[in-house]
Amino acid sequence: MIRVVLAFIGLVVGIACAANAQSTATPFETPSRPTVGGTGIQAPSQPPVFGASRGTEILRHRGPTGKPCLSVVGFARPHIVNPNLYDHVITATNNCAQRITMRVCYYESQECIPMEIPGGERKEAILGTLPSTKDFRFEFREKF
Repeated sequence: MIRVVLAFIGLVVGIACAANAQSTATPFETPSRPTVGGTGIQAPSQPPVFGASRGTEILRHRGPTGKPCLSVVGFARPHIVNPNLYDHVITATNNCAQRITMRVCYYESQECIPMEIPGGERKEAILGTLPSTKDFRFEFREKF
């Protein structure tokens, strides 16, 4: 009888530990849907999605008026020594009081950089450097 009770307690504790392990998520397990931007290239049109969406399209930090906190733009900056070499610069402006962490990638690639933007501030980061490539596309995901 004691073995049965101990086995039952072990089973309950094991299930509770497994449930707890599943609920602790790394920061990008539930990222926001990527927001796409670019320079000189028309952003790809995204067809409407029908059906269940798991709610990832609304995962954006928003201010009291409902506007997204982050404004993210990209531009190419030529090097002074070699004007044929361009830095792809990402500028993020946080219009809310909270610190926001995000990940910026070249469009549909795994070449990414993390960015952390304090509340009410603007931050620049270089996504990459390429020769003869002024125009590029990027996407970013906010961390929750």
